[in-house]
Amino acid sequence: MQSALRYIATPDEFVCPPDGAQTWLRPVGITAEERGHNQPLSGLYRLAGGWAGFFQLDVVMRNDTGFDVWRTDINSYLAASDDRQTAEAALHRLVCPRPDFAGLSMARPHIMGVVNVTPDSFSDGGRFFDTGRAIDGAMLMARAGASILDIGGESTRPNAEAVSHADEIARITPVLSGLAEQGVTLSADTRHTEVMLAGLAFGAHIINDVSGFTATGAPQLMAEQYKARPDASYAIAMHMQGEPQTMQNNPSYGFAPIDIYEVLASHIDRLRAAGLPQSHIAIDYGFGFGKTPQHNRQLIDWTAMFHGLGVPILVGVSRKSSILRLVEASAMGMPEDRFGLDEADRLGGSIALGTEAVRQGAQFIRTHDVSQTYQALALTSG
Repeated sequence: MQSALRYIATPDEFVCPPDGAQTWLRPVGITAEERGHNQPLSGLYRLAGGWAGFFQLDVVMRNDTGFDVWRTDINSYLAASDDRQTAEAALHRLVCPRPDFAGLSMARPHIMGVVNVTPDSFSDGGRFFDTGRAIDGAMLMARAGASILDIGGESTRPNAEAVSHADEIARITPVLSGLAEQGVTLSADTRHTEVMLAGLAFGAHIINDVSGFTATGAPQLMAEQYKARPDASYAIAMHMQGEPQTMQNNPSYGFAPIDIYEVLASHIDRLRAAGLPQSHIAIDYGFGFGKTPQHNRQLIDWTAMFHGLGVPILVGVSRKSSILRLVEASAMGMPEDRFGLDEADRLGGSIALGTEAVRQGAQFIRTHDVSQTYQALALTSG
């Protein structure tokens, strides 16, 4: 059952949560400093030390039926908190500058180009199934502005059929090996421990795991690889409800952003407990992976809250079918001829959602359309 959000109208209604009760902080009033303006804006707190700043917070607290949400300025939040040290620590996680990730500065947003070496991925299946075409296409993305090339050998679209680990390795390793010679930053998109090991051995710097490193031995593998190659063992942990074959079968949450935040926190904890430092971890809330269009809209709207996890954020909205459902539900609605049914025709929605996530400080956008996304980010995030 969907949890209710009760918005507190006045500060007098705010009741400090009891000791030990969890709260979540959602930065609001987000803005970017004006280009060429060298003086910091008074009262502006920078999200993850980056380009986006905020003046206010939604303080979210669980109640018996859902959540209370109190909108306030930062000073009032700190003054109202019984445990000032805990409140300051939560604020620090939102604003603390992120260290470089896989050699990339987190002071600006980056693009991850999608290279699916599969015959059946939902948007580009078959396009890069040949190794040579995959390498050539990936290099075009790098020249168009992609900071990372994400190489995947298993489709994770809804109802996708699993492939053997051997087939997945055979698909991605020649591409990784060929691209490694070009000096580009590489990611292996896999949820299988055996494939992770092969990907790192053939040149990947990052493992991008849709299952959040829940496979047996996956966190330990990442920690062991970090000890051997600390400059090339980074983890992006995604949230997915269920498995690719079943994830869209009536996905359900209390309140999706909070539920998913908690699962991602557990992914981070699992990796850290195994020995991978937080500086080598990023998260992805998994737009479209076991979510309804409403859940996906909530995640975009609440992107800034996920900075509270203290790690970089990757958002992947490219060409997802939820874009059409969200257009249908918008005030403008869908044109009668339903233009945009094809995956490649969802570029406008992909860019709109991606730039909104970056406006809220997301450091990575994963996309099939690198050149167009690069143009959009260059003009909107400066």
